[in-house]
Amino acid sequence: MNLKVATTLDEIIEGWRLVYHQYVAALLIDVNPFSIFTFPEYVSRNAALILGKLNDISICTISAVLDSRKGLPLDAYFKKELDELRNQKKKLIEIGLLASARDGVNPSQTIELLSSVARFGVHSNYHDYVIGVHPRRAEFLKKVFGFHAISEARVYHRLRKAEVILLHADGQHFETLSRKASHDVYYQPTDLDFEHRFQFGALKTLRSLAAGDYFISFLRKLRKQFLPPSTTQPKVQFS
Repeated sequence: MNLKVATTLDEIIEGWRLVYHQYVAALLIDVNPFSIFTFPEYVSRNAALILGKLNDISICTISAVLDSRKGLPLDAYFKKELDELRNQKKKLIEIGLLASARDGVNPSQTIELLSSVARFGVHSNYHDYVIGVHPRRAEFLKKVFGFHAISEARVYHRLRKAEVILLHADGQHFETLSRKASHDVYYQPTDLDFEHRFQFGALKTLRSLAAGDYFISFLRKLRKQFLPPSTTQPKVQFS
């Protein structure tokens, strides 16, 4: 499997289409006419998406987003815990939207994908990784990457009441770096090109792209679904 940082809107949509199909199959979300899924916070200049490719076909994906004034998707249910980390001057990076075109992501692919997107934190100087997972997956992430739970399990209504627990790992802590996978993230070279990743810009820029109007229609529906209603016409902005 070859790993590639998405550099075009088409590649972003390709990754989110993988997420959509796996989440629909797992009964986590409803079908929609766009056949793509993400959270509004990932529509940001602070995000990166990675595709896993086999024979030039995308078979899996993962994303990450840096903390900003708009917050993180996990703030919807774990804001207290995330704010405690922020109060400790932690620079948070959330990892999510892990999906596969097949029957789920196998353990070796999971390690590859998590390791690759964690390098976005290294690239950006954000070293406190947070991720929301089902409780049964927590031990695997603790063993391989040094994550530890900082919350009890909660019902995640954004994904049809899926049970989720919040995990955190300080990428520069000796306990985290003692894990081989985490050590490799920091000390093994990579050719992943985060510098030239696709970064969302102004609406007129998006409209100039082949998939621009299609994506903007999806974005408006997405924000209507996840963000609270406003008495004024909302503006589409990117952090």
